Amino acid sequence: MGFFSKKTKMVEYDKIESERQKKVMREIFNEAVEEGASYKIFLAAELETKFEQGFLIDSNTTTYYYYIFGYREKDKKMIMIQVDAELVNYSHPIFIEIDTLKDITFEKKYDQVCLKYKKEIGSYGEVIKIHDYGKNTICGIANLYQETERNSFLDFLETIREEIEKKGYKLSKWKRN
Repeated sequence: MGFFSKKTKMVEYDKIESERQKKVMREIFNEAVEEGASYKIFLAAELETKFEQGFLIDSNTTTYYYYIFGYREKDKKMIMIQVDAELVNYSHPIFIEIDTLKDITFEKKYDQVCLKYKKEIGSYGEVIKIHDYGKNTICGIANLYQETERNSFLDFLETIREEIEKKGYKLSKWKRN
């Protein structure tokens, strides 16, 4: 370890509160999705940053969107449900069609997954963050540890990547370690 290097800290969280939040997420997902109990779920976040140049001051605004992300291995279905930070209000399910994916990338440094679609459909891709939320999180969701869920989802994505590659798409690098 060098003189200026910093050792990264483990996320501190309340285990009981984390399990309570996972139960709430499961209830929301089961209510919103038919056969919801057959899906594995985790919480994902998407960021939108907006830069505005002002007369005197420039401003940079970041908006967080939270999703309960569900996936099922047997038929390779993926679903996102947007939720608020309090896990009370939620939207209708958004289905991600596996057949429209052309690339999947993962950046371990940011715990970020990018699902890239073919250009024929509306939006080009989803960039979701699947990290843990410590008990000292200032805004948004706190006390949610999901390492097991994250690793299970990444295993699922590796099988999807194999199918995409068989279709003839050239995939970006994938490095989990």
